[in-house]
Amino acid sequence: MLKLSIIGQDTLAAATVECCKRYFDVSTYPRDDADVLWFCYDTPIGSDDKPDVDWVIDRIREQLVDLVTRPLILVSSQVPVGTTARLELEFPFHSFAHQPENIRVASAVADFEKQARVVVGVRTTEHNEIIQKLFAPFTENVIITTPETAEMTKHALNCYLALCIVFANEMKRVCDVVGADADVVSKALKTEPRVSPRAPLRPGAPYGGGHLARDIFVLTEIARREGIVIPVIRHIKESNEVV
Repeated sequence: MLKLSIIGQDTLAAATVECCKRYFDVSTYPRDDADVLWFCYDTPIGSDDKPDVDWVIDRIREQLVDLVTRPLILVSSQVPVGTTARLELEFPFHSFAHQPENIRVASAVADFEKQARVVVGVRTTEHNEIIQKLFAPFTENVIITTPETAEMTKHALNCYLALCIVFANEMKRVCDVVGADADVVSKALKTEPRVSPRAPLRPGAPYGGGHLARDIFVLTEIARREGIVIPVIRHIKESNEVV
């Protein structure tokens, strides 16, 4: 049986502990015999939608600085792409993996229990067997990739969901001036086989600050820093703020 140390707080950690304790030997503190040291801190988000990744890294650093054993260090906190590489540079004797969480606050345990897929980013194949065992009770589809790719999947998902919301609301603005029924247009879209019936394409309230806004901020900042052009993502926030 895998031995897990699950460290964190709030929704993510609570759901992870609740689901994993049914299948594994779980503690909520670092233990010397752990196979996996799993960090599940909910990342604080500032009023400007910027995630406080330094706060998360400080929490991880507190646990790793004196750690003498070598479990797999798994991070599920919501962090910008490049965070795993940053941790690897600071702690080169540890093995890191990133598994972006994919749960909602209102249904966290149910979401964790049954996942369509789990993405895990690792640098080598050394821990693939542990990763497969860890997520086997919760999904039949474990996608193992690089840390950077795993980190990007979370950004991509939340930007896509935000885009669906602002797209539906932009369609409603056009529908309102031409006399079309925006709700029927939305239904027609979601019943088209090339569009997911669960896509958030229903016109209504704009998305609020938090997780969706955080990932738009991260990708916009990467584009600004690297000098790349991403006009669609860059204008999601602008469209969302139209009243």
